[in-house]
Amino acid sequence: MQSPTNWHNVLLTDSGFYYNNELDKPLDLIINSFKSMLQKPFIEATVLFIPTAAMQDEQKATEITNRLKNELLRMGILENNITIHDIDGSLAEEDAMKFDVIYLTGGKTPYLAKRVLETGFDEIIKKMIFANKVYIGMSAGSMLLTPHFNIDDINNPQFTGLGIIKAYFSVHCDKDAKNRTDLPFPHITLQENQAIELSFLGYKLIDGNLQYDKGQTS
Repeated sequence: MQSPTNWHNVLLTDSGFYYNNELDKPLDLIINSFKSMLQKPFIEATVLFIPTAAMQDEQKATEITNRLKNELLRMGILENNITIHDIDGSLAEEDAMKFDVIYLTGGKTPYLAKRVLETGFDEIIKKMIFANKVYIGMSAGSMLLTPHFNIDDINNPQFTGLGIIKAYFSVHCDKDAKNRTDLPFPHITLQENQAIELSFLGYKLIDGNLQYDKGQTS
């Protein structure tokens, strides 16, 4: 699929929308980015929620689904408007396109990429992005859009991502982590509570940490 020249509305988070997973500590800069992309009230939004990256571990899948779903509910998205889907090839493209938002959660990126590519779900993801549906990634769901999600073995096709963003990610980094300079594309170290706004024009770092730790910089 060939990409158009005016797509936007991609938000790639490290760990979601709330500081330290606490629902009384919203990361307003990241939430406001989502709100701006959505261009409708949260109460009206429909979300295709995909926890596939975590599905190899039932306990992990339940934990991450509940946590991130609760974040969406806290923002005002209605529970009946959240549809949970584990990628299996059963979702038709026309049904996926009815949603305002597609949200791919964290977990195991190689497992997620394998399921996405084997089922042809990569084409649905691209079509939704290029139609300016809102794509939300968290951890593995963010790394899926990179050219390659193992920066120590970038020539191994097993770790090939969708290449929507021309950069590599390392997620869940501490504030002293350094970006590597020896890779074909820029390397971005994402900390908990940071996110990337992505469009056809490029990308921008959003540092939600600044709300709760005034001494921390991107």
